[in-house]
Amino acid sequence: MREHSSQAALSTGALPNSRILLVEDNEDFAYGLSLSLRRQGYSYRIAASLSEAQEILSESLFDVILLDLTLPDASGTTVVSTVRQMQPEAALLVLTGRNDAELAVQTLRLGAQDYLTKPISHKELLKSIGTYCKQIQSRRSLQPSSNDNHSSNYMVGKSPAWQHTLSMLRAAAAAPKTTVLLTGEPGVGKEVGAQLIHQHSDRTDKPLVSVNMACLPDSLLEAELFGYEAGAFTGAQSTKRGLFEQAQGGTLFLDEIGEMPLELQAKLLRVLEGKPFRRLGGETLITPDVRLVSATNRNLAELVEQGLFRSDLYHRLKVLEISVPPLRERGDDVERLALHFLARLGNEMGRKQIQFSSEALRLLQSYSWPGNVRELRNVVERALVLCPDTTISPYHLPQELHPSRETHKDNVVVLPKVPVLEVVRPPAQEDEDPSEINNLEESQDLRLKVAIANHIKHVLDLCDGNVSQAAACLDITRQTLRRRLKEAESF
Repeated sequence: MREHSSQAALSTGALPNSRILLVEDNEDFAYGLSLSLRRQGYSYRIAASLSEAQEILSESLFDVILLDLTLPDASGTTVVSTVRQMQPEAALLVLTGRNDAELAVQTLRLGAQDYLTKPISHKELLKSIGTYCKQIQSRRSLQPSSNDNHSSNYMVGKSPAWQHTLSMLRAAAAAPKTTVLLTGEPGVGKEVGAQLIHQHSDRTDKPLVSVNMACLPDSLLEAELFGYEAGAFTGAQSTKRGLFEQAQGGTLFLDEIGEMPLELQAKLLRVLEGKPFRRLGGETLITPDVRLVSATNRNLAELVEQGLFRSDLYHRLKVLEISVPPLRERGDDVERLALHFLARLGNEMGRKQIQFSSEALRLLQSYSWPGNVRELRNVVERALVLCPDTTISPYHLPQELHPSRETHKDNVVVLPKVPVLEVVRPPAQEDEDPSEINNLEESQDLRLKVAIANHIKHVLDLCDGNVSQAAACLDITRQTLRRRLKEAESF
């Protein structure tokens, strides 16, 4: 079967070069779905049997494979395992008319990303296809290299807020002598901003030296910054070059600049004004050629008003001030960064096939991210560690990402009450026997309890007997789940 493609990809939202394989023997279903794929701009091929699919898979790579489980020459898990072995990096979505919980669990264990039962909403299916295409292409485009570094993580992003920040960073890089002040909340990537400024400036072949002012005691800061001669103080057995000397010709990054003690601020100001300095205990004047980039998550203007920061140093530092936006203001960059971290960390951990479910991505996108990009990266790494198969689901994400849970200030997570189905009973008639009404109510209550018990058992089966996952799915505690299962034994 020839490959179908469309030039509509850029206008309809499909990723350029996204390729879909539909393995389906029902001609009517295949034709209808192919129309939707074509309208969305996807390149696709159709196979009506497993043998035909094997021939196509041996010739071309696909981002997403839509797979029916009942084919003329094979069925069930055989179809899934065969296709998965041929293209382990593709996203595999099972489409079937069999609403079989046991089969669903088996296919997911074999590496399928989703198990969808017909009839299927084309709108929802196309949304899932788009999500998985982004993940596959993000992973395939990741090319680790020897000069790859942490800063590339934060280059990802197309939101207006981030693009504005990047343009400011590029402008700063083009002025290799200008002092830069980076501001923003913890975790937004201020240190990475300093790395980008250095890497894209004329100083890139010289050192980038970083220090966090909050991590050193005040008594050592001056020695660290400006160095010391042997014998300058007790314990100074040899001469040590300070950070200004170590960064000669390059960039010195002072993180948490607001924590610098007042007595040292005057000496830093003199250096920034071009004055030479001496090492502690030294006599030789040293004039550094260093670009200073500093960062803070505190309001330096307020510290100036409080007398905790020198006004003249503040104005000298903020020659070019760049505010790095919090992640909650970057819109779809959350998904882009999550996919990037998943691809990068998945490669590092040997989990190249792993992907997010669409529901997991929705939770990531809807969270406010108080810890910003750093928190997002940690959440992705945590999910990779906890996920035993190939698809990260909401169960593998921290509790605070689930909107149905309320987290109090003391970090105690309170689960909401389980919604109970109510049986609506008609008002009693005057001529009805009260004993018959009671019998009817008891019968209805029993049917309700049986329905709840069966639902809990079904969810537990889908979670492969995992009580914690089943409780999270049902939004109840494990103790409540066990109690309801015990009650169900009497039905």
